[in-house]
Amino acid sequence: MFDRKEGVSISDKMAKLIYGDRQLFWGLGFLILGLSALIGSFFLYRFMEDSFDYSLKNPGYFDSYTSAGYSSIEVQYMTESFAEHIQEKYLLYFGFDVNSKPFIFCGEGELPHDLKAIMDYTYGDEVYPIPDPVRVSGYCRPLDSEIMGFARDSYSTMWDEDSQIPISSDELSAMVGNYFLDIRPSSFQKEYPWARGIFLFPAVFLSAGLSGLWRYRKRLKACHQRMEGYSSWIFQADEELSQAEAFEKRLPLYLTRNYLITAVYYFEIIPLAQITQLSESLNILMAVTEDGSHHMLMERHKGKKAYDRLKAELEKRIMPAVEKFDRPV
Repeated sequence: MFDRKEGVSISDKMAKLIYGDRQLFWGLGFLILGLSALIGSFFLYRFMEDSFDYSLKNPGYFDSYTSAGYSSIEVQYMTESFAEHIQEKYLLYFGFDVNSKPFIFCGEGELPHDLKAIMDYTYGDEVYPIPDPVRVSGYCRPLDSEIMGFARDSYSTMWDEDSQIPISSDELSAMVGNYFLDIRPSSFQKEYPWARGIFLFPAVFLSAGLSGLWRYRKRLKACHQRMEGYSSWIFQADEELSQAEAFEKRLPLYLTRNYLITAVYYFEIIPLAQITQLSESLNILMAVTEDGSHHMLMERHKGKKAYDRLKAELEKRIMPAVEKFDRPV
């Protein structure tokens, strides 16, 4: 036997109808799924962070013609900035590698000392020994038409400030490629702000699970309140339930000799003697009791044959009581 806190002793069969609400199973199911997804998302996020850290320690070669992610290149010469992005506050420069191949890169704030030395040498009289090339690392960013416009204007006067060297956008693209190198400090969160979105999936399931358990708790509280009114005949109903079979295998609904016991929508024990009539609304069969309450029993879409059979059986069971109820005194 199963003992409730209120001291009412009921069978396991009835306890299953009371406590085995589908909201409990849905809530627990979503909660377990959400926790599993959360753990999986955490390990995936950590894997992505580790991959990001590895790429920072092992940058590839910067190829300005293809996007290579985090890359590096040696700067042998560089120009002063030819454009500034006001919103993002970075400066754009021309750089030249050890083979004098031009490329574009950007930085923010004051240049590091070694890059400043490279720039000073580029604009100096070259009587000083050439400084060692400086390796810079960063992310490949696409060159848009606006940047290319500034770059073309700067490049055309780079070799002679007094006269412009005609150069087309296609010619400049052939020299500097399609990408520039962003050497500003970066982080995993900055580069992949969408990564935290992987936690949205488990959050949805956790919310659904907690919501289901909250609704289950609310319905269980209401069930306990209703059961306080069953105290005078719950033992008899429980005894009859132990000998009864489900009216329909797929539904938790039992029709005993004196009671209609159901957990299709919520747990109820309805004495047949209290049912005054049956009503139907929106293809839902309802039992109307002496106090005027309407109790939902079954929807037609759950099975037309079972619906009609339940209606016929209840009409047969309650007809004598209805006749007695309607008979004038």
